[in-house]
Amino acid sequence: MTTTTLKLPVQYRADTPALGLSHIWTLFSLWYDRAHQRYQLSELSPEQLKDIGITRNIAHAEATKPFWQS
Repeated sequence: MTTTTLKLPVQYRADTPALGLSHIWTLFSLWYDRAHQRYQLSELSPEQLKDIGITRNIAHAEATKPFWQS
């Protein structure tokens, strides 16, 4: 299994001082979208997982990641 890491531009990284509100909003939106997509992935049936070409184990591994991990 391969993992990819999302490389955010420096202005979106949490360790960058003085983030503006728009950048914080963007980060929260990214986290929300990630959590929502992972929840939806966890709800797919075996047939739907087969349609998109992933196994239940892969779906479970992705769905159980914390929202802040890419």
